[in-house]
Amino acid sequence: MIFWWLINPKQRFSRISLILSIFVINNIFLIYGLSEFWRERFHVYLVISILQGFMLYAGLVTAIIAIIYTRFFKRKLNNVAIRGFAFAVYIGIISLAVFNAYAPVVHHLAVKTNKNLAKPMKIALVSDTHLGRWFGNRQIDKMVALIDEQSPDVVLIAGDVMNDSTDAYDKTNMHQHLSKLKAPLGVYATLGNHDYSGNEVAIAKAIERAGIQVIDNKSIWLNDAVLLVGRSDATDPKRPAAADLMSDIQTDKPVLFLEHSPDALEEIKGLPVDLHLSGHTHGGQIFPLTVLLKWFTPLIYGFKEVNGSQFLVTSGYGIGAVPFRLGTRSEIWLITLQST
Repeated sequence: MIFWWLINPKQRFSRISLILSIFVINNIFLIYGLSEFWRERFHVYLVISILQGFMLYAGLVTAIIAIIYTRFFKRKLNNVAIRGFAFAVYIGIISLAVFNAYAPVVHHLAVKTNKNLAKPMKIALVSDTHLGRWFGNRQIDKMVALIDEQSPDVVLIAGDVMNDSTDAYDKTNMHQHLSKLKAPLGVYATLGNHDYSGNEVAIAKAIERAGIQVIDNKSIWLNDAVLLVGRSDATDPKRPAAADLMSDIQTDKPVLFLEHSPDALEEIKGLPVDLHLSGHTHGGQIFPLTVLLKWFTPLIYGFKEVNGSQFLVTSGYGIGAVPFRLGTRSEIWLITLQST
């Protein structure tokens, strides 16, 4: 309907042609997407659908502004001017969504612990890079540069490193770029649901060849000062319970728990975990999911403290299935862990 209003066909032939064109094009993309459900082809269908959704947003914004204008100035707007404004709003929404997806920001957070920590530790957190067709070498280079500027002690990646496979990663030699990601105490990653897509072995090997240690269901000491515990994604059939993973851990030093999803808030909050780090949600990525997901997820985005354990969920650095972010932005977190 929005597209119909924007084009405003006058003749009967033009109207019929427009209806048939929209019907045929939408169904072609639908069939194309379903031929490879939830893979690259389906992502193309999602892009087309979201672009149509943005058209609805543009129509609503235009209608609201037109109503305000006519009531304030007591005169009607020219139809051509309204359509031109609606088109400009539509292009603006798309531009903003692309900008948010490809122009990352660095957030800073100070986290305190009452456990013994001789000096503060700087932790860079990234998640959901979804390396693939639409997110590759240029964004990796930007990520490396932004992290290097912060001079963290350690870099942590909370899953979904790649977008289902290593195909695009291998084709465009992303290894050469990802291997530049370094930190004095190392770079560590857990795998996410898009890594556990049937290609988890190949993805884990590619990540480790880049100098990043995969710590699914493992723990490692960072400078003998902080214990880092990693856990695999919920899609891993062998994933242990958090309590089992920490059953042998006896320490008076800070504990970081890294995994892909924040769904385990209830499971973690009773354990001696100082800071739980995750991603997965993308913060909803595109409005209105940025609001709706708050009803279904314990913590969709940001920092929260529960029963002495602290939780941080990042909206992620990458884009996933579609190259848009509306209501969220690509990001990196720089966390300073320090004693009280």
